[in-house]
Amino acid sequence: MEFLNVLSLLVLGFMLIFYGFMANRSENNVSFFLCVGLICFIANLCTISGGAWLAAILFLIIGLGFLGLGFVVNRHKATEFYTSIGPWFKKTFTNKSLIGWQALSMIVPPAGAVLYFVWYKNEAKHDVCLECGRNALWGILLWLCLIWLIVGMINGHAAPEVTALL
Repeated sequence: MEFLNVLSLLVLGFMLIFYGFMANRSENNVSFFLCVGLICFIANLCTISGGAWLAAILFLIIGLGFLGLGFVVNRHKATEFYTSIGPWFKKTFTNKSLIGWQALSMIVPPAGAVLYFVWYKNEAKHDVCLECGRNALWGILLWLCLIWLIVGMINGHAAPEVTALL
């Protein structure tokens, strides 16, 4: 059950990234797909505590279906997105000068925010500053989703008397 919930969350998160790419790089209006993806992502986080495995299957089907619809919306840009994943991973994880700052900023978002503001006016550290700020924002979003997921799973498995107290 938990695996299905986490898998559907990952697919919906990937769908949001995919349509975010499509919104920035194509002339197509994909705001409907972004809205549906965001609503399904939040609804999936909300239903995890209820133990609704049928809802998790529904969200997984919606996510996979909407990823397939991306090729119908714009086949060229969808292909461009999937071919850009490998080079992005290579660029991100082989940049030895930034990987430590990126990891620190994502794992400890307040540290990334502080580094961003400390190095903002320093021309020599401007690239590091932007990466720290960007990863701090992604880290905050990641931590919020992880906390929501963990609390939902704990609440879903709590004893009835504990759930009544909450």
